[in-house]
Amino acid sequence: MLSIRGIYNGKEIRPLEKINVHPNVQVIITFLENKFHKKSNKIKDLLSLSGTWEDERTSEEIIKDIYGARTVNMANVKI
Repeated sequence: MLSIRGIYNGKEIRPLEKINVHPNVQVIITFLENKFHKKSNKIKDLLSLSGTWEDERTSEEIIKDIYGARTVNMANVKI
């Protein structure tokens, strides 16, 4: 299997690299979303990926819960 990059100009796909395969082979064409062509609000996009942490526990209680949920007890691991 060979993957190369190319450009679709609305009518045809043009490879950006040399293709070293025999002609008339089957191909799979995948169109990647280009965010540079998409109008977006960068601040809105960033905020959509972030959020606030809501928890009633203290940081010490959270850390204790994390360590308690671990499945490997490092005291029993032989190195």
